Amino acid sequence: MSFSLGMILAVFLVGVVMLLIEIFVTGFGIFGVVGIGAVLASLIMAGATVGQVGLAIGLSVFLSLAAGYWAYRRIKSNQSLLWRGLILTDSTSSEKGYLSHEEKVQLNGKEGISLTPLRPAGTIEIDGNRIDAVTEGNFIGSGERIIVKEVTHGRVVVRVQTTKEESIT
Repeated sequence: MSFSLGMILAVFLVGVVMLLIEIFVTGFGIFGVVGIGAVLASLIMAGATVGQVGLAIGLSVFLSLAAGYWAYRRIKSNQSLLWRGLILTDSTSSEKGYLSHEEKVQLNGKEGISLTPLRPAGTIEIDGNRIDAVTEGNFIGSGERIIVKEVTHGRVVVRVQTTKEESIT
């Protein structure tokens, strides 16, 4: 049985398209099975004898394995321009200057005033700077004098500043 060149190429291209769809579609893999079947069918259709079909299938398997090995090596070494755009190789470490929060250790023990109610989080003002802060769990109304008790990992913990008369009684 002989097939026209157009028919053979059409079946081959359908197989290649199915294999490309398989790359991007998640699921059972029906596109891959149909794609491999169509490519093999086009190779069988193109062969006049069993020897030619075997040679064509062997050659296609060899070329597929060679292309896969080449792609694997390029991806693994991360030298391809295509994969450089797809794979993140940079890191945002503190050694490189990236910080998730501003260090505020210098605020420890400083006095200020609460701008908003702190229940338990709110805004305070120290030396003219607005700072997000939290309380130890107590409610602090706006306009109250506060003192910074602790600063850890960018978290400012405050409490109400007690006067000497309050602490005596």
